[in-house]
Amino acid sequence: MNKEDDIKLLCFYHNKALINTDREFLINVQCGRSEMTSHLPMLGYDTGDNISSRNAYWSEITGLYWAWKHIEKVPYVGLCSYRRFFNFRFDSAKPIEILDVPRGQQFVDGYTLPTAQALFGDADIITPVPYTYAYSIARVCSMNYNDRDFDILQRVVEEKYPDYLAAYRDHMYENNKMIGHNMFIMSWDNFTRYCDWVFDILLEVERRIDPTKYPIHQIRVFGYMHEILLEVFIKKHNMRAKQSQILWVDPSAQKTHFNSLYYRTAANAYYRFTRATQSNYEHLAKNKLHQS
Repeated sequence: MNKEDDIKLLCFYHNKALINTDREFLINVQCGRSEMTSHLPMLGYDTGDNISSRNAYWSEITGLYWAWKHIEKVPYVGLCSYRRFFNFRFDSAKPIEILDVPRGQQFVDGYTLPTAQALFGDADIITPVPYTYAYSIARVCSMNYNDRDFDILQRVVEEKYPDYLAAYRDHMYENNKMIGHNMFIMSWDNFTRYCDWVFDILLEVERRIDPTKYPIHQIRVFGYMHEILLEVFIKKHNMRAKQSQILWVDPSAQKTHFNSLYYRTAANAYYRFTRATQSNYEHLAKNKLHQS
């Protein structure tokens, strides 16, 4: 079995492609096809057991659900998108390498996967390099989303999987780093175990909140919750994670502050200061309240 049979990456599309991603190890899938007026020339996940119609609220996680239900078993499976790819650089503290479209196409034309042994000989999961924030992840959520939604998420975790609650609290209240974009590569066994768990939680949360009237920056709340739960799963199972830089194809090729050493140093310093002084740190008290 060659390496392109060992690892398959689901490459999720929403809009028209920026670049051509027709590679043997990439499975191109159009997200939210049931709600789209134009169909791209690739798989759509509006067949069989699917949640395609909820793409506006779930983002690419609707594609993850479809893959969990429908794709054939492979040794390793992962997620990327039509504009974000793992570049398999594990030696960079910068989360993102940004390329314009022509250079992005050159990258994909020459894109090769390391062997499964090279990737997983000393790891259980491949994730992006995490983003660094000046606040706890709980406070980042509070600044950008509705507190009530994440209270409900924590309550559902506690009700359904109480043995995961410590890992959830640790990630939310004792941590200022977070992996983004719902990207990973893991073994099939871990993939199915993870999907069983994460969709049991998210589908229950969906029953309790209604994001249909949320503003655009909050409407994909379940996709953001998935990013949180992925890290909770990794923490709970003590998974050995290797962190790869992401290659991001962006027509404007703009720089990002997350790549700045100055920003990361300042954010870490501010986070440590606020924890030491408990200033601006209402979520620390909130966490203690949940534990009482």
